[in-house]
Amino acid sequence: MNRPPDHPRERTGVRLVLTNPADPSRTADYSAWYDDYERGIIRPGLIANALRFENPDAAGTDIDPHYAALYDIVSRDPASAWPAVASSSDYPTYLFDDPRSRLVVPTLRASYALTESVETDEHGKLTGVHIILSDGGTDDLRARRAAALVETGFFYAASGFSVIEGSPEPPAILEVFETDRLDPLAAYSQARSTLRLQAVADGAHERSHSFMLVAAHWAWSEIETSSGVEPPGRDARKGA
Repeated sequence: MNRPPDHPRERTGVRLVLTNPADPSRTADYSAWYDDYERGIIRPGLIANALRFENPDAAGTDIDPHYAALYDIVSRDPASAWPAVASSSDYPTYLFDDPRSRLVVPTLRASYALTESVETDEHGKLTGVHIILSDGGTDDLRARRAAALVETGFFYAASGFSVIEGSPEPPAILEVFETDRLDPLAAYSQARSTLRLQAVADGAHERSHSFMLVAAHWAWSEIETSSGVEPPGRDARKGA
């Protein structure tokens, strides 16, 4: 697979969707429906791409989901992007008539505005992410943690976001750490092991999840992969 392009410079936020498959024995149908859906929601000037990630070791509960989807928002006003997509005449509502749509069970759907980001100049292709959702803590300590984690070399980018809206009751802060490591599910624990705990703990109430990339769709590039993404080690309703 060619290396996907990096985030567009005009990124102003993200749409985050956490889901579980209603029937774990039908993940192929789940993924096929989700691929069609993600291709259908990309809009130039609003949503630049759709990336989907999996943690096969997750419990599959509301607080430990199997899948995470991230859509880069590129509109000048990130709060307006998702409402514009969801209310557009070409939003793929017909996909929800497909019985496979009932395999997608969202546990969180939320939009977030970009507040800060740091990225190294040289890195490989994206293989996974570590996501932290939190309430409380301070921006200063989160920024220090992000810088420390990137400096370990286990992550090449860190981005922080503040909540715009979502359901049910989205956490106030989203942090996304991107890795190009061969084992993306282990990157966070390996990075943590190289740091003093004080450098990464900020006292906030947090949910922390690692995921590997399994599908990527891009509006502004010829590169498009779905289930053909092969991370090393492993061969909804409206607004999913």
